Amino acid sequence: MNIKLGVFTIALVFVSSLLMAQKGTIRGKVIDNKTGEEMIGVSVVIDGTANGAATDLEGAFSFNADPGTYDLKISFISFETKIIKGIEVKPDEVTALGTIRLGESVEQMQEVVVKAKAIRETEAALLTVKKKSANIMDGISSETFKLIGDSHAATAVKRVSGVSIQDGQYVFVRGLGDRYTKTTLNRMNIPGLDPDKNAVQMDIFPTSLINNIIVYKSFTPELNADFVGGTVDIELKDFPSEKTSSFSFSTTYNPSMHFQSDFRSYQGGGLDFLGIDDGTRDLPYNAKLDGGKLQSTIPTDEQSIRFLSDVTRRFDSNMAADVYGNNLPDMSASYSRGNQFDINTYKLGYNVAINYNKSTSHYQNAIDGYYLRPQDADEFELISDNIYEGPLSARDTRLSGLAGLSLKTDASKYSLKVLRIQNGISRAGQRTRTASLTNSYTAFLDNLEYTERIMNNATLNGTHSFNRGNFEIDWILASTFSTVEDKDVRITPFTVADDEGNLAIQSQEGGESQRIWRLLDEQNYSGRVDFKKGFDINGNESKFNFGFSEDFKQRDYEIQDFGVDFFGSQNLLELDGDADRIFLPGNIIGEEEGIDDSRFGTYVGTRFTPSNAFNGSINIIGAYVSSELVFTDEIKAIVGVRSEKYDQFFTGQNQNGSRVFEDENVLSSLKLFPSLNLTYSPFENTNLRASYSKTVARPSFKEKSTLEIPDVLTGLTFIGNIDLIETDIDNLDLRYEMFMSRGQTVSVGVFYKRFVNPIELVRDDIQSDNVRPQNVGDGQIMGAEFELRKNLAFITPALQNFLFKGNFTYANSFIERNETEAEGTKNGLRTGEEYSDRRDFLGQPPYIANVGIDYVDFESGFESSLAYNVQGPTLAIVGVNRTPSTYTVPFHSLNFNVSKAFGIDGKNKIGVRVDNILGDVQERVFSSFNAEDQIEFSRNPGRSFRIKYSRRF
Repeated sequence: MNIKLGVFTIALVFVSSLLMAQKGTIRGKVIDNKTGEEMIGVSVVIDGTANGAATDLEGAFSFNADPGTYDLKISFISFETKIIKGIEVKPDEVTALGTIRLGESVEQMQEVVVKAKAIRETEAALLTVKKKSANIMDGISSETFKLIGDSHAATAVKRVSGVSIQDGQYVFVRGLGDRYTKTTLNRMNIPGLDPDKNAVQMDIFPTSLINNIIVYKSFTPELNADFVGGTVDIELKDFPSEKTSSFSFSTTYNPSMHFQSDFRSYQGGGLDFLGIDDGTRDLPYNAKLDGGKLQSTIPTDEQSIRFLSDVTRRFDSNMAADVYGNNLPDMSASYSRGNQFDINTYKLGYNVAINYNKSTSHYQNAIDGYYLRPQDADEFELISDNIYEGPLSARDTRLSGLAGLSLKTDASKYSLKVLRIQNGISRAGQRTRTASLTNSYTAFLDNLEYTERIMNNATLNGTHSFNRGNFEIDWILASTFSTVEDKDVRITPFTVADDEGNLAIQSQEGGESQRIWRLLDEQNYSGRVDFKKGFDINGNESKFNFGFSEDFKQRDYEIQDFGVDFFGSQNLLELDGDADRIFLPGNIIGEEEGIDDSRFGTYVGTRFTPSNAFNGSINIIGAYVSSELVFTDEIKAIVGVRSEKYDQFFTGQNQNGSRVFEDENVLSSLKLFPSLNLTYSPFENTNLRASYSKTVARPSFKEKSTLEIPDVLTGLTFIGNIDLIETDIDNLDLRYEMFMSRGQTVSVGVFYKRFVNPIELVRDDIQSDNVRPQNVGDGQIMGAEFELRKNLAFITPALQNFLFKGNFTYANSFIERNETEAEGTKNGLRTGEEYSDRRDFLGQPPYIANVGIDYVDFESGFESSLAYNVQGPTLAIVGVNRTPSTYTVPFHSLNFNVSKAFGIDGKNKIGVRVDNILGDVQERVFSSFNAEDQIEFSRNPGRSFRIKYSRRF
């Protein structure tokens, strides 16, 4: 009997589990259509039943239901009741309704009925946030990433109004970049991965890991005070609304880049295919700890020769840029998975994603040039100083992974995200350097480089809601560890040595052969806590906000520079223009018997000095208080002030040792940053905004230093300036916004910024290939923005699936020259050229235009997008005396993407993308009065074709 009862119990449990497994899940999120905020405690039930759930602190709901088709009833006191008809529930599947907006009820029994197929994951939720945001903001969602086919954040964010991308990776907001545009990850500071830039490289973030990118254009106190052009926040994927599992693969072919018989490369390490150097290029000898033993002097005894010989043999013998040929097309692959589970009264969610990308680039004639004005003011045409020309090739491998875990209760949420990005770039070139001034010569350069970039980020976040959201506490702890290593950069210059055309390395002509390692290590620790307390003003919900934050970052940087020298006659080595012969066995010093013979050969000598290394740290303690004051349904204000205590420390010295710093506080300030944002909404879907704020821009580690950083690829040398001071900025914005149905919107705005002591990159007085950051004269920017998102159904119903998207930014900017620059400018004037106290603002284009047309047919799964982007000629480097200024040439980017979903529920998708349809070339030019522009930088990216397949499981 007991056995039968046990069998019956097991069978009952099995059947019950089977029946439960057949249930489906309904999930979604409810927000207040008026404020854009999540609604807590909203009742969501299947109409006519008690089966349902109440929304949690994020406005989310989730409950199980038997398979079938239902109507969903959503209700909340004093709000309209919404009925969503025709919701289909399938066994073991999640029906995700996305974001549902609930409006206030004009009449107590008002009810709104919509069809389930109208609830889509669209830009509507992001536009609602934009509409109700306390400050002026724009953004782009993951849905748009999928539609346009952008693979990483750099190509995606340039669709945002007023945003442009320089060098394919650095984001500029309203034309202001580098130090003037801030990038955050999940609202926390992150370091850049380029020692020569202040900005974060956006191309390292694949769109498969991103939920939204938000661009804040006006300052509010909870943001960091170093806010000028804007703050770009990358929001990583978080709590999944449904069980997701997806895979994608793509390949890209560029006729100018791939299957090229003259593609240059060299033998690397065994893990290059993962973007990881396996140690092949590690520093073979630490000259920083050497104590002067490895100096570039002729040895006088056998012991010194043996020492030099031993060290020299540790260096990789590969010095030539070999012709590999037939480089394959690019490829990328990604996989992501996420889900959430109910554990008693808790919800547990996870997200994991991995992304791999491997690409090659090949420029058959990459040009880097440097020009000067003639000494005679009556002469106008620029004369060349140095010109680099020839083939340049690169392999770029990126591997990234994201893991996220979230736990949610009715009133709290905890989330942990861990991100790792690994990137390896191998470059090789064989270019000609032509020097035309005091020491004219032609050199033939073999150039090998490898850059390894690593970012590890961990973010722990907690949100707590009390009294149905009337009081909230939000806290974040984040740490980021990043390293950038230029590993074994190798330059070998050959010049013609005699009348017979034999090639040799002659330091007095084309320079000496070099081996360079640049090592950067940075640690960032950030923490913040925000408090929000609700209160009423005449029955209108307002908020009082305050919070605290601290950011600490430390950077170690050094350059290990080795010269490759020769003892005895170089002809004994029989190099014959082959760089790989330099380190061949038998050609290294000390390999022959007897001191007289062993003094002939190759050896390396260090040129390391203390000025090649520095250590720096920055600590910022911030506090703020603000209020969101809602006076009426039409008028609200956000007023507040932020305080920041900033301290920057530096350890290092200049080249001649006249200025030595030992953990010295080189910049310290305590400032208040007030802000006022006003919003007037005369109608339900319109906003008239005005804002004013004071902010600051600060010099970076690299800028406020004593360093000299050479770029061996372009010949440009950056020289630090330890005497830089902060830039104070006044910001004023006005904007009118109108929001329409189906994600349509139109906005018009103007902005003004005043800069005191701005920092700009200025060329050296005499050497055109040396640049230095300097505090220049005060400046101003005045601009206007226009954005339109409009469905084309107003032309004819046949165009209802077409959406026009366009934004245009115009700016008029100038810098008032200070005394030093004024004198240098007057010295360089040509005959008949008039002097002006004003010039263009560095990095500010006169216009930025983004135009596109999207086509989306949800029923057939067919999507397409045509997008165009351009920005006007922009001052890149300020010239003085004989060195002219440099301007970027407008690059006309026209791209097309089309995709088609197929299979059951459209889970399969195939897409095609064409980039740079117009075949434009990326260029910067020297510009001078009455002279023809001359090329400083030229790269032809060609036209690329990508095909992508993705599948949801």
